[in-house]
Amino acid sequence: MPWKTLALALAVAAALGVTAVAIAAGDEPYREHHPQARIDPTKGVEGDIGFSDTLPFWRTEEAIERNAKWIGDASQQWKLNGKFMDLDRIDLHPGHLAVDEGKAMVATLAKRNPAFLACLINGGAELKDQAAGYPKYDAGLDRIITVESHIEHCAKSVLNETIHQGSAPNTKIAVYFKSLSTGTPIKVAIRDRKVMEAYRRGEALFYRKTGQLNFACASCHVPNSIMGHKLRGETPTTPFADAAHYPTYRTTVGALESLQERFARCHGQMRTVQLKPGDPAYVDLEVFMTVLSNGYPVSLPSAR
Repeated sequence: MPWKTLALALAVAAALGVTAVAIAAGDEPYREHHPQARIDPTKGVEGDIGFSDTLPFWRTEEAIERNAKWIGDASQQWKLNGKFMDLDRIDLHPGHLAVDEGKAMVATLAKRNPAFLACLINGGAELKDQAAGYPKYDAGLDRIITVESHIEHCAKSVLNETIHQGSAPNTKIAVYFKSLSTGTPIKVAIRDRKVMEAYRRGEALFYRKTGQLNFACASCHVPNSIMGHKLRGETPTTPFADAAHYPTYRTTVGALESLQERFARCHGQMRTVQLKPGDPAYVDLEVFMTVLSNGYPVSLPSAR
């Protein structure tokens, strides 16, 4: 390999967190991984016991109220896993307004063609409580679908309209859709082989290091990592039940943010390539994260 070509390859490798040796040899890129923590997907949110052991502090409304004294204390607040910011526990914020906007959008689109709402309902009787079962495998589409990808699919297939995942309209509809499941325990179907395959791929991504900082999701969110310790202006928390409040209003950026948009922003902070919402890698990662929320109620609208 000419030295100029090799130099370019090394620069790209540094940006992507890939070792130069593998590129020079023409082999598959070598990836470093954060040591895996023991997570049993069958335990759902209860798997946090023995992981961060913070679950008793935020598992119930009573626990959150009992430990509200920690709010504002960075050394203790992380143990609440941000749950004191869900629903109506804080002042009115744009997430609440997005629920109303999303509802109005669905009504407008359904008025144009009732099949749009029928598509969203996807064989059920109503939208209520349906979001608690996402992500899930759709046999007709032969792929894993999330709430956001389902919205995009229904708009395109019924109305021939593009409502991209990650766009403001898609996220607002998703906030409304998911708010109809608030209080319903998340129940991703881990007995579905396709779902578990996606879970395992997402699990591998969670531990894979990447980017100029050579970080993985696990670098901040498992025991013996930065979890519980201040990093810049934040203190990383347990990943268990984290998916329950997305899409969420991010106070730090002043905008609604879907879970996959959060993945992308994390990747930006890790100095690696940001993927677009809907990318298969992000779908797998969302499956992994949501399985860790199984048994915890959907909690929208929320802020973080």
